[in-house]
Amino acid sequence: MVTTPAKSESVNSDAPKQVGLNVNPTGAGVFGFSNFAETWNGRMAMIGIVAGFANEVVTGKGILAQVGITGGISVLFALFFTGFTVATLLGYYAIKATKNAD
Repeated sequence: MVTTPAKSESVNSDAPKQVGLNVNPTGAGVFGFSNFAETWNGRMAMIGIVAGFANEVVTGKGILAQVGITGGISVLFALFFTGFTVATLLGYYAIKATKNAD
């Protein structure tokens, strides 16, 4: 966890308080957690979802069946990871809403 510096005359008290882990606060750069890299990561994810749906129309198999998840324990793993993703996103937005409320 990144901590804020102790108050002194050189620190602007009106500046927002940084709480939590912020690996790249400026968002600069091409690699890592930068605005550029995250924008392209989102674009590639959208292309992947559209390609999966297009392949579903062509082959008649669902997205999970295309990657070999056909039933039984495989579906449980897929549901677990989906639930984990949803829980992580809910936690992220809950913390973000709490920070914005302060």
